[in-house]
Amino acid sequence: MRNRIVQTRTVIVLALVVSALSCGEPPPPPPPPDTSVENEELGIRLAAVPDGLEAVVNEGRNLELKPTAEGVDGAMTFFVGPEQHAVNLVQAVHDHQAKIEAMPDGEYMGAQELSGDAGVVFYSRGRFFDHETAVEETVLFLIHPSDYRLLEISYRYPAADDSAARVNQLIEVLSELE
Repeated sequence: MRNRIVQTRTVIVLALVVSALSCGEPPPPPPPPDTSVENEELGIRLAAVPDGLEAVVNEGRNLELKPTAEGVDGAMTFFVGPEQHAVNLVQAVHDHQAKIEAMPDGEYMGAQELSGDAGVVFYSRGRFFDHETAVEETVLFLIHPSDYRLLEISYRYPAADDSAARVNQLIEVLSELE
């Protein structure tokens, strides 16, 4: 009887060991979805679209991102100019200022030079009225990552007392630019 108990225990232990060895580690979780966006016509790629934004248009020379939060309006667009011998970012800022000031109740709010991984970038911002709605436009001007062309990333959204969250989204997009 004692031998049968030992044999039964041995069989149970072996079954548990074989079962544990055959299970192994659980499979790794699936990789996160690819949120990169590439536009060949513009020659740009975003390694990832930042949280809170989604690509809604990506055809030809049109790339547009919009906020994903319910009730949050706005549109971020990309423009790439022709290849040039020299890109004048300061002139692009002055042109933006003139454009804002020519709009109904246009108020230019200033520009600032930034420096980072993308090189020199100018930030320019203004407000105006569009169909009786106050709109704010914040634009980043920089040299295209692969050519001597102007790259303009423009974000238009309903004007508010604090536009810091919108400006942060624009900077996040810049950090994903390749």
